[in-house]
Amino acid sequence: MKIKLKGDEVFPSQIKGRLAYEKNVIMIFKSQGRVLFVDYVKEGSLGSYEIPPFLKNRMLTIQIVLVPEEYSNYIRCIAGEVQNKLYPLFRNKNLACNSELTVILE
Repeated sequence: MKIKLKGDEVFPSQIKGRLAYEKNVIMIFKSQGRVLFVDYVKEGSLGSYEIPPFLKNRMLTIQIVLVPEEYSNYIRCIAGEVQNKLYPLFRNKNLACNSELTVILE
């Protein structure tokens, strides 16, 4: 499956506003051009997402990558591949994948 890593860059306050009802998204947390953390939202909506405590007091932006509905079952694996490609400062240990799926990031 192919996923494009292009998405909107927003501030954390905007995920509770205009993007509150988005589902199936991968979030890439950045600060001054450095990738800090990668996470995803599958169930529920982006408005109910809580930023991890170790990122709360940082000045950061969040890149929102929308995942098509047909790939929603594999969002955890896709987020794991994004993390492996971007080498964030903090690794998310919840992102895992079996080796039966191939993800190509564009």
